[in-house]
Amino acid sequence: MQGRKQSKRATAIALAFISAAALVVGGFGDRWLQTQEGIGFELNDVPYRSGNIGLLSFAACQSECTSMSNTDLMPALDKWIATLKQRNQGAPVNVQQKVPYPPWHGFPVVGIIALVAALLAAAGLVCGGLLALANKRMEMVVMPTTIAVLGLAISIINGCLFVATKPDIGSMSVGWTFGAWGAGAVLGLAAVFPLNRAIRPIDEEIGVASATMSWGTSRDDQP
Repeated sequence: MQGRKQSKRATAIALAFISAAALVVGGFGDRWLQTQEGIGFELNDVPYRSGNIGLLSFAACQSECTSMSNTDLMPALDKWIATLKQRNQGAPVNVQQKVPYPPWHGFPVVGIIALVAALLAAAGLVCGGLLALANKRMEMVVMPTTIAVLGLAISIINGCLFVATKPDIGSMSVGWTFGAWGAGAVLGLAAVFPLNRAIRPIDEEIGVASATMSWGTSRDDQP
């Protein structure tokens, strides 16, 4: 029985650290979204053939590459759309260019929220993992596992919204940093609840069952 509890504790600690690393790498990664090579678009009157978007910034390449914040990307896209509409005026239908959908200007905001929440979740997982590793049960106003759960929930909601509201720049697909973030979120959810049982203070009257999130009987303590 003791061996099984130690194994669950070790697994939760390992998953917490792996999840935190994946959330940080995915959060700061620059390939949440990427265009297919050869998709043409213009930004600030400069043509580009490929681009990729992270939670904070956008990068586009032709013979050379340039980058800008997602906040600056929105007016650049508005200008491109206005330019396309002007070019299409009076032009034959067969030579008119497709006009993209206008970008949602809340796009940069949800990206920032997703990143901040992911970093909070990573911090909560690391703190919880270190406490479990040291076999410490500390009385806290807010448990690090609570911060991790809230951070994961907020990051997942805003991360999915970020992808769903991506700008209409050719054909865009998710990149590897989105995959890293997603894997980190899933592993974090798998780690946080057993991690909570490992670090939550035990009430002297209730006993070991008080270490569960719901204050019920823990499966770790059943025969």
